[in-house]
Amino acid sequence: MAKSDAPKVKLRTVDKRVAGRRATETRDRILEALSTLLGSMSYRNVRVTDVVREVGTSPATFYQYFADVETAVLALAQDTAKESTGLKTAGAGARTAGAAVDQVIAAVAAFVKQNGALLRVIDTAAAEGDKRFVKVRQTVVGNAAAGLAVVGGKTKEVASNAEVLAALLLAGPSDAAAARRLVHWGLTGRKPTG
Repeated sequence: MAKSDAPKVKLRTVDKRVAGRRATETRDRILEALSTLLGSMSYRNVRVTDVVREVGTSPATFYQYFADVETAVLALAQDTAKESTGLKTAGAGARTAGAAVDQVIAAVAAFVKQNGALLRVIDTAAAEGDKRFVKVRQTVVGNAAAGLAVVGGKTKEVASNAEVLAALLLAGPSDAAAARRLVHWGLTGRKPTG
């Protein structure tokens, strides 16, 4: 899990104490272990004992930071949503629309590769109507859409297309050439060249 460039808010434990450096590192290790486990098992099957075994700590330590596994998954999802802000500027600075599309697609693909298991959990929980995960999903899709919208300009149609295309790209691996054509065409209204 990459560190966020966002300003740090004082982390508090479950009992509302401000967590120090070591406590923050422990929390991060718990979330990293959870992320690893989500790559190999269903989030509904992850238990506190699985996470603490991976970290090499006790359940009591886990419960200092999270009420349950779902709360930890939500915290991990929120951290990932913050990391997705980098997608907003993925195509900035490109000389052509095609280059910008390529940069955004590459950035989204790298983000999906790093966070694919968690993105599936977010999608599932959002589809089940959990408003907390709906908000996280909207943030991630919105950040990717903002990166795509730069390619086509600032119109309502481009914004709508960018949001749909961002959701499609975030769904996971696809044919890169087809994705490039679809994104370029959907945002510029022109067939891509090259």
